[in-house]
Amino acid sequence: MFIVTLCALLFCTSLTVFADSSDCKVETEYLSDGSYYETVIIQELTPLMVDAAPSLSKSKTITGSKTTYYKNSSGKVMWYVKVTGIFTYGGGSAKCTNASVTAESKNSAWKVSNKSSWKTSNKAFAKATGTHYFSGMPKESFTRTVTLICSATGKMS
Repeated sequence: MFIVTLCALLFCTSLTVFADSSDCKVETEYLSDGSYYETVIIQELTPLMVDAAPSLSKSKTITGSKTTYYKNSSGKVMWYVKVTGIFTYGGGSAKCTNASVTAESKNSAWKVSNKSSWKTSNKAFAKATGTHYFSGMPKESFTRTVTLICSATGKMS
């Protein structure tokens, strides 16, 4: 009984640590053919405190990501594009200090191209094109831009 209780306690503790370390939001956008985009935002909840300047003010640094998956009508991922942003915020404003892109095909009939990322003020962007091939010929293409925004209070959207 002691071993079972100890295992349960350790399992619950590890779940609590995981739950406290990030925040996750999911949005879904359905298309007319039954396929859909599923977008997942993951935000760090415990930002690091760093000195913004030698003054008494402090800013916080936070990392987040936003991934859009293109899924077929059966719910299988065909390809995805992800932006990861590093932000500083505090004192009534937020600023993106770094943006990066990851985009990959998850199905042999799809290829991903034209990957890019950039940042402006409090936003991180990633863009990619997914192309569906049939018998070696391109059948359809989708270009998707993912935008991750950090508010002045450190909330991602």
